Amino acid sequence: MFDSLSPQFRAARIDSGLQERLLGARAAAAQYQHFAFFLDSGQALAQTRTGEFELSGPAVHWGRLSSDTRVRLAAGSTGYYIFLGDQVLEDAIGTVAEAAELRLFAEQQVVAAFDRGDAMVARFDLLFSRVVEEAGQVQFGTEIAVSAYLRLLLVLIWRSADRDEGVPEVTGHGRGQINRFRALVESHFRARWPARKYAAALGMSYDRLHDLCVRSVGKPPALLIRERCLHEAQVLLQRTSLSAERISAMLGFSSASQFNHFFKSMAKETPGAFRKRMLVRGDRSDEALPRFSDWP
Repeated sequence: MFDSLSPQFRAARIDSGLQERLLGARAAAAQYQHFAFFLDSGQALAQTRTGEFELSGPAVHWGRLSSDTRVRLAAGSTGYYIFLGDQVLEDAIGTVAEAAELRLFAEQQVVAAFDRGDAMVARFDLLFSRVVEEAGQVQFGTEIAVSAYLRLLLVLIWRSADRDEGVPEVTGHGRGQINRFRALVESHFRARWPARKYAAALGMSYDRLHDLCVRSVGKPPALLIRERCLHEAQVLLQRTSLSAERISAMLGFSSASQFNHFFKSMAKETPGAFRKRMLVRGDRSDEALPRFSDWP
């Protein structure tokens, strides 16, 4: 067993041998926000803030990581685990057409079990083993490779879950409608949709959407849309060498000057000043505004 040397993720194969094995996350929860666990064989009990899950291998478990998360493996059980941060998950989800739904799905607690002869088992084993392999020899391109494997892993977990239910809505106080709104924003913020267009797409009045956002999130819809656009701009400025002109075009602005005005009004500094400050800091941590996963 070996852990990752990367600050973005941690992964290892686990073998309980002749004794029960406890995998805890008290220390890891301070650095990582998500986990994936694949039980190849044997029995395990996963404990999370949302409850306990009895696993019989082969099975996979995905969820939010907390200091309370732990997996107790029975003697003779084997498997893999991955702890990952928000940034590597963002990279894995990317900006594909299904990204909005996949991002919502990734916030769920998912458990799926398989028959030993199921073709999915070999696929999960391969993907987890590849991530562990990258974890053991961090080199150029490691995080790119891990992001690609994690995207495939998420899609497989999604396919393994009960898709008849789709992405569940959180009921009460209009939260299901808020989830639909944020999914639409993920799909269309680069097209610079105004808040009223989102309201029309949701089949409600602008006043209704405004009231829902203020009551549920504490911010009007127009500000939430602008914050999402700012977050994307900050990520591109911080993590790529793309020019401000190129980024402005990618985000749907009519000109670089319009983008500069937007960025300065939101971040209180120009895009160039932000990029320079991030280079001086020399790290990749996001200073961005809250992600949509932080919405209620």
